[in-house]
Amino acid sequence: MSVEALVNGALLGGLYALVALGLSLVFGIMRVVNLAHGIVVLAGAYAAIVVTRVVQVDPLLTFVVVGPVVFLVAALTQRLLLQRLLGHSLEAPLVATFGLLLVGQGLFTFGFGTAPLSLDAPWGRSGVTVLGLTVQAVNVVAFALAVAVVVGTQLVLTRTRFGTALRASAADPATAGTLGIDIPLMHALTFGAAAAIAALAGIVYGTAFSADPNAGLPLLVLGFTVVVMGGVGSVPGTLVGGVLVGVVSVAVGGLLGPVYSPIAVNLLLLVLLLVRPRGIARPAWLGPLRIGKAPA
Repeated sequence: MSVEALVNGALLGGLYALVALGLSLVFGIMRVVNLAHGIVVLAGAYAAIVVTRVVQVDPLLTFVVVGPVVFLVAALTQRLLLQRLLGHSLEAPLVATFGLLLVGQGLFTFGFGTAPLSLDAPWGRSGVTVLGLTVQAVNVVAFALAVAVVVGTQLVLTRTRFGTALRASAADPATAGTLGIDIPLMHALTFGAAAAIAALAGIVYGTAFSADPNAGLPLLVLGFTVVVMGGVGSVPGTLVGGVLVGVVSVAVGGLLGPVYSPIAVNLLLLVLLLVRPRGIARPAWLGPLRIGKAPA
């Protein structure tokens, strides 16, 4: 196993972290498992494909349009659909997001067909040399974006009044509501921001690989693996989990073959669940994972 391969795996972990970060935020803040998260990632890729067909720009620049649109659609979906279901039980939004997964898969198949589509960019097919090691430029871009998004998200959560309100709504929604914090608004903004991050991940994913309508579920499973490894709700832990998944996948793929990479990652996940079920760095402010009726 070469050092270059391991470095590429670690950098690719940045993309995995971007895929998983929104999933971690939604579950950590809202206590909702968003089964439609993988479709949101694909929505970012397909939306960028549409934009680049109209205007010849770098795929990353399409986020200027794609990000706000996905944010708005997701925030409205949470406010008009999921928030109402949360008032009844935690199972209802789980079923609803699974329905959104199926609807999104059908819409993408109808609109774009079943053939994989990819975004074209110079950084998506070239390599760069860093300290004598040749790595894929797309992996470098993915890791740099992941670091920037993770640091920015962590600063917002820990250094701003908005972040304080978000943490309060996650730790104790009932008390936070009595203090004047608009819990439904906090949840809508969280869901929208998580979707925008997922859309950014989709743009990078569509450039590094390709968008396939059936890739929503595999992306969801990948996100879950990274989230559990890094710690549910932990922003820095998501990056750690992504890098770990990337390195393990590349190492096992290089030694035994690519077919064994998913098996190794899942085994690592099971071991981590047995040894440290809270994940590597689950933040203490989230409190215990409670199962029960969500606040209205």
